[in-house]
Amino acid sequence: GEIGAQGIQGTQGTQGTQGTTGTQGVQGIQGTDGNFGGNSFDFTYNNNNDTSTDPGVGKIKLNDNGGNQKTSTQAAIDDTDDDGNDIQSTLQTIDSVTSAVKGHIRISNRTDATQFLTFAITDLTEETGFWTIDITNEAASANSPFSNLEDIIVSFVATGDKGDTGAQGATGA
Repeated sequence: GEIGAQGIQGTQGTQGTQGTTGTQGVQGIQGTDGNFGGNSFDFTYNNNNDTSTDPGVGKIKLNDNGGNQKTSTQAAIDDTDDDGNDIQSTLQTIDSVTSAVKGHIRISNRTDATQFLTFAITDLTEETGFWTIDITNEAASANSPFSNLEDIIVSFVATGDKGDTGAQGATGA
């Protein structure tokens, strides 16, 4: 004979009991060390050493005085970082410091803080779309730790203003 029509679907069964908790997973690897304190911004290194021109949005470049990054005497940094943040207020704050050393700049690899350059800032000049920063090296992990278009963190710390002149000393005997 012929096969009969399919029957109707049955009702859904009751929910089963919850299973046992699984075993704990393995511990993850340790995260990378944090970067230098201060105001930190995400930038990209531009290895063109002409600091008289805008390095491009989200970029910083050094003049490589003496043939390497460590001995640079000037940096050019765009007004805007890789994330679209305007950094001008940070630079204006540092520029307003009256001390001979206005602050410090540390440039480090974004994911490896052991690759770095640290400079004292002696002067800043606002240009159109970027700033030039006069610098003196204080520390470095290598003569030229950064390659072109490397993802870096640029951190700024301002120093305090020059103190007031002290009172004149007593006349000698």
